[in-house]
Amino acid sequence: MNEAAAINKTGAAKWGFTSYSLKVLALLLMTLDHIYYYLGSGILPIPHIFTLLGRISAPLFLFAMAEGFSHTHDRMAYLKRLYLASVLMSVGNDLVNSFLPHPNGAMVINGMFATLFIVGLYIWAIELLLGNIKKKNWKNIGIALAMLLIPIGSGIGITLYMGNTASVSPIGRIVFQALYTLVPSPIFVEGSVYWVFLGIGFYFLRNKKIGLSVFYVLMSGFFFFTAAGEGMTYENLFILNDQWFMVLSLPFILLYSGQRGKKMKYSFYMYYPLHVYVLVLLARLLA
Repeated sequence: MNEAAAINKTGAAKWGFTSYSLKVLALLLMTLDHIYYYLGSGILPIPHIFTLLGRISAPLFLFAMAEGFSHTHDRMAYLKRLYLASVLMSVGNDLVNSFLPHPNGAMVINGMFATLFIVGLYIWAIELLLGNIKKKNWKNIGIALAMLLIPIGSGIGITLYMGNTASVSPIGRIVFQALYTLVPSPIFVEGSVYWVFLGIGFYFLRNKKIGLSVFYVLMSGFFFFTAAGEGMTYENLFILNDQWFMVLSLPFILLYSGQRGKKMKYSFYMYYPLHVYVLVLLARLLA
């Protein structure tokens, strides 16, 4: 029996995708997307379907993260791993862009770790806030508000810097880079506010399949109708504005069995940055 057939506590087969199999699927689709981005820009004839399929991956990661966060026994350790991975990959991206730039100028800006960290942080903050308002526990309310507002403050600081780069001193640039790396903002993480909102929605709707489905279709529809507003053409909907293709993640999400499956604690943390940097090196060798 493969991963799609989970085993429940009674020993009976429970059909559906485990968290592990969803993550593996997301990794495969993400890799196709990155192959298109790094090797398909005039280097190899990579078909566009690679990036269309890649639109499915981020929602699967967000859903798996929301499920994992709801079951973890140590939220702090969970977020520490994501935060450390986010910082290390941000530094790695800067080093690759500086010393091993892509031959066609494609920037390495992948940062899903930071997105997942912000999603987890905000879920925790929202629950902490809602759980202490009636109790009037001002200490915990203050902690929750700090968890919500400090990342937003970081985003505002980064925005101000980007609007005044010409007048910023070298020390200011160092402060900006440190802020961008060490204090992830929901504004500037990969997928921006949209992915953060999607991940939070997955968490609070995780036990309500109908509500989750409606929520997800509406989120996908936002991209579709935004793109359609610029013209119902193949190029516009499938080339220039293809994020709505993420709607195809929904069947996999609905087939989630509620089981964890095999462990993938560190494999994802290692594979994600390494495969990106390997693709950049391949691009340099093949160009």
